[in-house]
Amino acid sequence: MYAQLCKRLSEEAPNFDPPDGPCTFNRLLLSKCQDEFERRRRASEIWDGSEGSALSAEQEEERAAAKRKMVGNLRFIGELGKLEIIHESILHRCIQQLLEKRRSRPMVDLAEDLECLCQIMKTCGKVLDKPKAKNLMDQYFERMYQLSSNMELLSRVRFMLQDVLDLRAANWVPRKVAQVDGPRTIRQVREEAAHDLGVYIPPPSSHGPPRSSGPISPLAGVSSFFPQPGGNRTGMEDVFMGAVTLGTGPGVISSQPDKYGYDSNGFGGGVSGGGSYRPRQQQGNKHFNNQNYNRQQQNNQYNQQQNYSNIANKDLPPRFKKMFSHSSGGGSSSSDGEVSLRPSASSMLLKPKTPGVLPQSALGQQGNDHHIHSSLPLAPQPQPPNQKPTPPLMHKDPPILIKQASMEKSKANRNRGPSREEWLRRVKNLSEQMLKEQSLDETVENYRSLKLPERLTAEAAQVIINLLLTQEESNRELGSQLLEKLRSEGLMNVDRLFDGVKQVLGQLDELVNDVPRVKSHMAGILGHLIASGTLPLADVAEPLEGGQHFPLFLLVLQTLHKLLGKSNLTQTFNESKVNLLNLLPESDRTKEKLADLLEDRELSFLFPLLRIQSDLWRALVADPTPHAFYKYIKDTLDPEHHTAPGFINALMTVLVKYIVQETTLAAGADPTTIPEKMVTEREQELLAKFKPVLQAFLHDHLPLQVTAIYALQVFTYTNNFPKGMLLRWFVNLYDLEIVEEDAFLTWKEDLSQDYPGKGKALFQVNQWLTWLQETEEDDEEDEGDA
Repeated sequence: MYAQLCKRLSEEAPNFDPPDGPCTFNRLLLSKCQDEFERRRRASEIWDGSEGSALSAEQEEERAAAKRKMVGNLRFIGELGKLEIIHESILHRCIQQLLEKRRSRPMVDLAEDLECLCQIMKTCGKVLDKPKAKNLMDQYFERMYQLSSNMELLSRVRFMLQDVLDLRAANWVPRKVAQVDGPRTIRQVREEAAHDLGVYIPPPSSHGPPRSSGPISPLAGVSSFFPQPGGNRTGMEDVFMGAVTLGTGPGVISSQPDKYGYDSNGFGGGVSGGGSYRPRQQQGNKHFNNQNYNRQQQNNQYNQQQNYSNIANKDLPPRFKKMFSHSSGGGSSSSDGEVSLRPSASSMLLKPKTPGVLPQSALGQQGNDHHIHSSLPLAPQPQPPNQKPTPPLMHKDPPILIKQASMEKSKANRNRGPSREEWLRRVKNLSEQMLKEQSLDETVENYRSLKLPERLTAEAAQVIINLLLTQEESNRELGSQLLEKLRSEGLMNVDRLFDGVKQVLGQLDELVNDVPRVKSHMAGILGHLIASGTLPLADVAEPLEGGQHFPLFLLVLQTLHKLLGKSNLTQTFNESKVNLLNLLPESDRTKEKLADLLEDRELSFLFPLLRIQSDLWRALVADPTPHAFYKYIKDTLDPEHHTAPGFINALMTVLVKYIVQETTLAAGADPTTIPEKMVTEREQELLAKFKPVLQAFLHDHLPLQVTAIYALQVFTYTNNFPKGMLLRWFVNLYDLEIVEEDAFLTWKEDLSQDYPGKGKALFQVNQWLTWLQETEEDDEEDEGDA
């Protein structure tokens, strides 16, 4: 927002500098940016020098505030670069200084510079990454790549560098653009982990004890039997710790028990022996009891009351009932097919996975079937009272591999919905079908049923327009009607549509190779959108200022001339208040050149007075007498144009030019010095000579007098403000009663920036205007006293 404000000020703020240099605001802004950038380095050196001594809390706060300001300033500089207020060469110098590695400075001290570098790259890297600067950008990113793998830097800084590297690799499209907005559910997080890591993360147990009952493992069925050392749950363990017992192998997160029987995440591994674990039946977890252990233990620690067959009949899906019927009969289940890793929502037996350590007795009994029963927690073999506990046998699960491709198709991608590319492909297919079948209304309904996310609307408009640029004129008209219909039906916001138009304009030069008449085709599309009221003419002119894509805007006006006719186009153009001169290339930005262009394209009716200035000049030079000049105006100019601002502007400009060329700005005169008194008196005499001509059109017309003052301002501006000329003419116009004091004061207070040089003009005549205002106030007081 502040960068956009500066852009506005750079265009509209008063200028006190010579017109051939940067405007005053830009010069001061660039100076301030340079000071802040240099101050960053000085502040960094001050804080780096004080690292040997401990900083107080107040100093730490000051350092943090300085760092925030530093990063913010760099982002602001980047935003100014995006708006082309700061030249690209300045941004490149900033980046080179941030990447500079000084021998006397440790690598770790580069952190703040690299953070600023990442900020400025994320802000304006896309603007700088152009073909002509490719070598420089490649060097920058090679250096950043090396730094991103330097372990001397903080992890945070290395990750920031990696983010910028990824951003450029993705053509400067942020990752969040392709993501669904808003918070994600735990289920979505699990699916993303399955997609990225290749592991299945089970949801938390719905039958286990509540969260408030102590440090409970997310493996509700298994971990509830084992003590968990230290710490309370944070509420997110079920998201990130549910895959700890999936075994080992490629793409699988495994858990290895330590010598105390706990895995790397602090969960018990199922150790047999006296007192090695305690059952938690008092908390209601009675679902895990082995069918081979229905006997009560001597020390009454726990009581197994249910077997697996009972649970299988109650909770297991059909595919597991068959498996357990075989296993209970002593048969092998290896022929029963692959065991799915996706349990039903109500199943508690399948959610926990194999403990890291199994009792030896259980292993001996299971035999070849351990690969099935290893997915179930096994209760320990009861030991006789006088027998020593059997030492635990370390057992490592076979890796449980996930079919990643099928999971992506059936789970993650289905829930995430179509990708950005898929959405845009569908839009393109709809447009192609419409052009083939010529079915506008049907296409609108199909687009409505598509339910395209609003964030992709601008890109959808871009896809449609890019397709239309390659079509015949009839198809381009039909496509334009589609855009109009989508806008009127509320399916495409006008701002999003215009964003799509600007994206197409941004790549227009590249499309010339494929579509030689691409500007003419684009003008036809824009002309239809403007004629239907879908887009305002002023908005279309905005991205074309400065001669961008010239002569596209003139082609748009020609299209509108065909669609609307002269009168409607004149009204539309006048209401838009578009300055056509600003849409010409800088080398052609003259009224004479504009008049030639409009005449060639049969658009002269838009500016009927555009050639009046050159015609008036020829008439004045041919016969420089006031009477002949006034007669020429009366004979050639329609009376309705006598009060037109364009005519007054041309009349004043021609008379000022003629008078000064005969006097103060004659050949050989030095405009940087005040002319001699005799020359200035001659100037005043000539002005008095043409006084009747000016009074004939300006008398009692205050707005036209203000227009005449602006014409004088622009003339002095284009001639680099000859010394003393503006003040001298203000005094002469006032003394000769050509321009009234109210017109001067209105000009002073007017905030219009349609005419260049207002700031410096005010600076030169401000003291005289103050005197004029005070004199008028004194006159009003005298009249009141009388």
